[in-house]
Amino acid sequence: MNRKISVHNDYREEMGRPRILLRGVHVLRGLVVALAALNVLLLYVIFASSQGLFGLQVQRGQVKELQDKVRTLARENRRLFNKIQSLKQDPKAQERIVRQHLGWVRDNELMIEYPNTQKGPYPHQQQ
Repeated sequence: MNRKISVHNDYREEMGRPRILLRGVHVLRGLVVALAALNVLLLYVIFASSQGLFGLQVQRGQVKELQDKVRTLARENRRLFNKIQSLKQDPKAQERIVRQHLGWVRDNELMIEYPNTQKGPYPHQQQ
C-alpha cells in the first residue's frame, strides 16, 4: 500500500488521520483536564473553605449573636436612660439615691449601723 504523504505541515496525514485532528484531540483532552481541575477547586471553595457555605453558616451565627447583644444593650440603655430621667425630674428618686449611696438621714432620724461583713464600697451592694 502506497500512500501519498502531503508535505504541508498543518495537514499532513499520518496513519490515515490528518495531523491537525490529532493536535485538536490533545488540546481537547488538556482542556477537559483543566476544566475538571477547575471544577474540583470551585467545589472546594463552595463547600470547604471559610468563604463558602461553612463560612456563611459561621457568619450567620455571628450575626445572630451580635443582634442578640445589640437588643440586650438597647434594653439596658433604655433602662438606664429612664433612671437618669427619673433622677433629673423626681426629687424623691434623688433623695432615695442619696440616702442609699451616701447614708444621709433627715433631721430627727436615727440611723443604726451594723458591722459590715461585706466587702464593697456601699453596704447595700453584695458581691
